[in-house]
Amino acid sequence: MEYRKKKTGSDTWHFCKNCSNWPTTDYVSRHDKPTTGELCDQCRAKEANRSCSK
Repeated sequence: MEYRKKKTGSDTWHFCKNCSNWPTTDYVSRHDKPTTGELCDQCRAKEANRSCSK
């Protein structure tokens, strides 16, 4: 699974490609679960109701 966050100004990681805040430019990407920062609330909610596009 890919996790993305904006390079500057945010410590929030996104993991659903259909999140309204999914970074598409100027972002940091990783494939393991981040150990710092927060996971996006919208992504977590989408995952919980099985509507997350990964």
